[in-house]
Amino acid sequence: MAKRSRRSRQKDRAPRLSSAQMVRPNAAESVHATTPQAVASSAEPAPSLADEYRYVISDLKRIAVLAAIMLSALIALAFLLT
Repeated sequence: MAKRSRRSRQKDRAPRLSSAQMVRPNAAESVHATTPQAVASSAEPAPSLADEYRYVISDLKRIAVLAAIMLSALIALAFLLT
C-alpha cells in the first residue's frame, strides 16, 4: 500500500493557530449589536494612531541614516578598490 503524501496529511489536520488568531473580535459585535449593553461597552475611545506609532518616525530616521552611511561606504570602497 502506498504511503500517504504530505498534502493529504495536511488536509486532515486542523490549522495551527495561535491564541491571538483564534479571537474573532467582530463576531461578538455582530451577534450582540442590537442590545444596548453591547453598544455601550463598544463606546470606548480608540487610541490615536499617533500614540500607537510614535516610535515609527524615529525608527525610519535611524534606518535612513544607516542606509546613507552604508551607501557612502560602498561608494568609497568602489573608488578605493578600482
